[in-house]
Amino acid sequence: MRDTMFVEINVEWPEPAAYEALARAWLDGGFTTLAGRHRQALEEGPKLPPEAMRRNMPCGPPHAAWGFVAIDRPDGRRHSGRVISARSMSWFLRQLADPPRTATIGLSVLDERGYPGEKPLRIAVNRPEASRWPEVIDWAVLSCQIPEKDLLDPVRQEVVLGFLSGICDALDPSFANITYHDGLGKTGLERTLGPPWKFPYQTIPASRQVLRGYDWWTICPKELAACLGGADALRATGAFYEVRCLPSGAVWLQATEHYRDYGLDAYTAVFRALAPVLPPGVPQLFDPTDGVPVDRIVYRDAAAGTISQVKS
Repeated sequence: MRDTMFVEINVEWPEPAAYEALARAWLDGGFTTLAGRHRQALEEGPKLPPEAMRRNMPCGPPHAAWGFVAIDRPDGRRHSGRVISARSMSWFLRQLADPPRTATIGLSVLDERGYPGEKPLRIAVNRPEASRWPEVIDWAVLSCQIPEKDLLDPVRQEVVLGFLSGICDALDPSFANITYHDGLGKTGLERTLGPPWKFPYQTIPASRQVLRGYDWWTICPKELAACLGGADALRATGAFYEVRCLPSGAVWLQATEHYRDYGLDAYTAVFRALAPVLPPGVPQLFDPTDGVPVDRIVYRDAAAGTISQVKS
């Protein structure tokens, strides 16, 4: 799972009409832009067995594209999922007019037995559930999961960034980044900074007051960008390949031209540039696990600059 990247954008929950436009742009646009070849195969190809949504069985011919769309209504009132087809996509997009709690598109490529294997894309718009996370119900989390190889390939990297640019230009994000997927929606900094350990339901509501983390691609909200002196001051740090002010006033920060070049020197420079708006505390330095990428985090207190010697 840790070769999967988690792309996230946080923004205040919009009114229904604005939600529908936002969700369509993210979900429909993302599906076409990030996985258009698979989408075409699913919508134009032979119908796949719908019962595969309900029981363990081959979902189609080996190596074919397979996917689902799902809608969850608030507080678990209703869950609806369907195998992707042109008809089910039309149904799915109509559901966005009445904002659901979560709207998800999941895509897989079937293995040699016809079961879901490689996952080229999972993309969602989520409103945290009131009964579990009441502090965050006024926020929308736009997320997608993509293979890391999509960023290691410079051509695919530009496709991803082009899509994100179009989305972010239309929003006033409080935070965004690309990090390794951990299944919890945490940033790399949130995975290592503690105890006490903080979760997204605690950090998202405060994301205009404290930057949740930093990575190769990060969006700093306008409130925190102002604390750092604005786009010109961030550009002058030399820590970023690209610093761009969004129409909202938030600042787009890309550390290196190519994701594959984002190493120790680059993320140390990013840490130094953003330290004044990062949460205080010394991240924990965990022993590496075979096959699990190490979070690209500087093990110093953003407030004090002390070097961590802590291992767990």
